[in-house]
Amino acid sequence: MAGTPSNVIETPTTTLGYWEGARGIVVPIRYMLAYAGVPYRFKTYPFRGGATLAECRAPWLEDRPALAEQGLPFPNLPYLIDGDVQLTQSLAILRYLARKHGLDLPDADPGTAARLDMIEAQVNDFRWSLIYHCLGDKYEALRWNFLENIPRELSRFSQFLGHRRWLMGDRLTHVDFMLYEALDQYALFSEGCLDAEPNLKAYADRFRNLEPIKRFLESGDFKPWPVFLPNAAHLSAKDELPKALKKSG
Repeated sequence: MAGTPSNVIETPTTTLGYWEGARGIVVPIRYMLAYAGVPYRFKTYPFRGGATLAECRAPWLEDRPALAEQGLPFPNLPYLIDGDVQLTQSLAILRYLARKHGLDLPDADPGTAARLDMIEAQVNDFRWSLIYHCLGDKYEALRWNFLENIPRELSRFSQFLGHRRWLMGDRLTHVDFMLYEALDQYALFSEGCLDAEPNLKAYADRFRNLEPIKRFLESGDFKPWPVFLPNAAHLSAKDELPKALKKSG
């Protein structure tokens, strides 16, 4: 069978859809695609200014019916179309990519598999705590209480990680892609929050220096700011750029 001519650019068969101009919950999926070397189309939807949430979300709402007709179950953002596989729900997408690209624990005994499920749920709760806080209408009133709880949560992750290279040992899994992004977002929210947990800080450095991840982070495809959409009370484009990003810039 003849190969593809070198001057022909193949169209990626994988499409990832998400909001334009926000890290949100999509970046761990992008890390995983970068790590696995998967070419993909990143289709983004602008979150426009408007009097109502529906007006702000209009570009996505206009596209959603067509995606449903094409076979995307439960149309939502993010979504992944990978050949015949069409998925929504960020955790389902991460688990699918992990199984496809060898970032799971296929031979794990029930106890180990349960620990993976547990830490996945814990990391997911951790990241959503920040999202809900930054999106909440009582952000200022609850800010200091939220800040006081961050060291306790980080200490728990630090204890779980211990001296291991990755959360589940020597093998990288999808929960590492999730935790790294959560830690990075928290570090933007509360500068220096990782300083009290050297093993978490080393873990984050280790992940960001994985060669495929490093290439992605240094590419123009990755935008570290803003973290959330303009309707968020914090870590959105209306905020001042965090000091950590000013330094890196």
